[in-house]
Amino acid sequence: MPDFKTWLRAPFVWRARALDRAVAGRDVPTLAVVAIFREEAPFLDEWLRFHEGVGVGHFYLYNNFSTDDFREVLAPWIARGLVTLTDWPVEVGQLPAYRHCIRRHRLDAKWMAFIDIDEFLFSPAADKVTDVLGRFAGAPAVGVFSPYFGSAGHEQRPPVPITRAFTRRSPLSKISAKTIANPRWIRAIRNVHLYKYWHGETIDTQGRPFDGDRPVLDLLRLNHYWSRSLSDLQTKIQRGDASTPVPRDSDWHFAAEKDMNAEEDTSILPVLEKVFGTAERSAATPAAR
Repeated sequence: MPDFKTWLRAPFVWRARALDRAVAGRDVPTLAVVAIFREEAPFLDEWLRFHEGVGVGHFYLYNNFSTDDFREVLAPWIARGLVTLTDWPVEVGQLPAYRHCIRRHRLDAKWMAFIDIDEFLFSPAADKVTDVLGRFAGAPAVGVFSPYFGSAGHEQRPPVPITRAFTRRSPLSKISAKTIANPRWIRAIRNVHLYKYWHGETIDTQGRPFDGDRPVLDLLRLNHYWSRSLSDLQTKIQRGDASTPVPRDSDWHFAAEKDMNAEEDTSILPVLEKVFGTAERSAATPAAR
């Protein structure tokens, strides 16, 4: 027999199902990405090009106190109608930005991935992320495991794509996760990783309840280039974090970075070749110009 919470949530479940039917009849992207950023201009274009190449149909980007030339970088993407840019001068603004996007745009994409500019989403099993999302249509969300990648000893960022420059990561015993969700089913966002839903729960790519201690990297991955170069890591520490008011601890970050170079991992490189082609081997990215 349904419990009290089930009865209480029933109208919201019915509404979510009705909204899903409405979205199914609209021409909207299969996948949109939601991200908040601060001082990320050198990385935005590569990140956008990569994700467009793996099937992302729209980007909802929230500018959080940036002072660099991000507007110049994003201008052609906005002109193409692929980026919706929102200025978001909100302290500790990451979760409020996510909630704002869900309220405003929950009918504008079938799925939303909530990731950061230093994270690259891809499928090791398909050309595009959108090629595998149909397998999870009955769930409100799929969790994507996110290995941490380190500096690979680079003091300065090499003049090649991030995904080619940094190919050493932590052991998979130290891993994080982010969410690709059906935004109409999200009930609450308590942290940046996993959310609560009107019905159901986050599953892994094998259809099981999501378990952070049981990483699955078969159909979806989210490479987290946590350090980039050592100089970039120092900039990251000084920039602060949009998800917490606590200042970053430099000693802790550099100590943690040493563990993020333990194993070679080139699983993203075949996807990189398909997205950018062989030209990226010799061409510098905007970050290195």
